[in-house]
Amino acid sequence: MKYIALALLSLTTVTGFAQQKKTNTTAKKKVVATKSSTTNQLKTKADSVSYAFGADIGNSLKSIEIDYLKSDVIAKAISDVLKGDKSLLEEGQGRAVIQQAIMDVRAKKEAASRAEEDKFFTENAKVAGMKSTAEGIQYLVLNQTEGPKPKSDDEVTVHYRGTLLNGKQFDSSYDRKEPLKLSLGQVIKGWQIGIPLMSKGAKYKFFIPSRLAYGERATGEIPANSTLVFEVELLDIGADGTT
Repeated sequence: MKYIALALLSLTTVTGFAQQKKTNTTAKKKVVATKSSTTNQLKTKADSVSYAFGADIGNSLKSIEIDYLKSDVIAKAISDVLKGDKSLLEEGQGRAVIQQAIMDVRAKKEAASRAEEDKFFTENAKVAGMKSTAEGIQYLVLNQTEGPKPKSDDEVTVHYRGTLLNGKQFDSSYDRKEPLKLSLGQVIKGWQIGIPLMSKGAKYKFFIPSRLAYGERATGEIPANSTLVFEVELLDIGADGTT
């Protein structure tokens, strides 16, 4: 009902400056009437509880991001269940339909994300000094050093900063003022590939495609299907803190 009130306010704006005061007064009355009408629909406990359940169902459905749902058909299905009427779907068919719809939405979103990501990496490859690995990681050498490089199962100590493509930072050991010691066998695939390219004291900037990061999983402040950008400084190699 709030949207109806806003629409009424918009309509009054175009009636002319000369009638603005009168129109605004009318609009205010309509807004009050609209709000009052909404309140009057919830006269009993049953009304309020029913509306709350409906809103909860609506929010749950909205979060799935299926853009073709029909509210009238949803209302009929709820009514059929509450009244005990025969379902229009066979037993077990409903869950299969829902699962397929969710899979279709995920596949569509993943395809769109992959296309956007591929476009980014194609353009990013043109940046001066950009290097690429066979697996698809791109990186810039910010500080190059010579010496031994870590193996895929080594423990390393690093300082790092992680951001999304839009520049939003999701993690930083620099901000915590404490480097991180970790085993390369227990981190995302992108780090397992990228950090062994470095020698102690080197600093690289990695661009890691989502399939070598967290893929379809949303993790903390990292949305699903996200390309990750890391600045990594390799401070040490070895479980005992020595090279």
